[in-house]
Amino acid sequence: MNSKIEAARRQLGTALHLYLNDFDPVSVLCLAGGGCEVIEHYVSKAGGEPFISLTLETHPDLDAAKLHRTQRRYWNAFKHALDLKGRERDDQKLLADFEDTQNDHMLFIGWYDYAQAVNKMPIEAQVHQAWYLALYPEKLDPVFSKEQFESLFPNLKNLTRAKQKLRLKNAIRRARANKKIMRDPRTEQRALILGWP
Repeated sequence: MNSKIEAARRQLGTALHLYLNDFDPVSVLCLAGGGCEVIEHYVSKAGGEPFISLTLETHPDLDAAKLHRTQRRYWNAFKHALDLKGRERDDQKLLADFEDTQNDHMLFIGWYDYAQAVNKMPIEAQVHQAWYLALYPEKLDPVFSKEQFESLFPNLKNLTRAKQKLRLKNAIRRARANKKIMRDPRTEQRALILGWP
C-alpha cells in the first residue's frame, strides 16, 4: 500500500479508536483532519470521486476552497497559532463552540474517501458510516433511502449523545460477530490502531 495512504489510514484509525472510547475529541479531530487531507488526493488518483466532489455536485453554490475552509475550520484552529500573515490567530469564539459532534463529520468524510481509495474499510468505520447517515439523514444522497439507516438505528436523533454513541458501539459489536460481513473483501481486517513495523 502507498505509504501516504497508509499514513492516512493510521491517522483515521487512531482517531476512530479514540472517538469510540470517548477519549480526547481535540486529538480525534486533529488526527482525522490530517487523514482527510491526505486521503482526498488519493481517491482521485485511484479513479474514485472524493466526498468533496459529491458535495460540490449537490451544492453548486459552493467552491472547493470555501468548502475546505468550512470542513477544516476547527482543525486549522487547533493546529495553527498564527494566521497566513504571521499574526496570532483569534480562535477563542470558534473553539468555545467545539464539541465531539464535530468529529462525526470529519470521520465520516475521511473514511468515505479511504473506502473510495482502497475499496475497503474496517468494520468500525463501516458501521460508523451507517450510524452517521442515520444521525444526519439530511446529508444522505437522495438516491438512498433514509428508512434503511433509520431501521438500523431507530430514533437516534432523539437520544442523548452518550446513548447515540452507545448504539454505535453496540452495532459494531454485532457487526463484528457477523461472519459474513467480516469475511467480505470490503471489510479490512486490521485493527484501528496499528503497530509500528
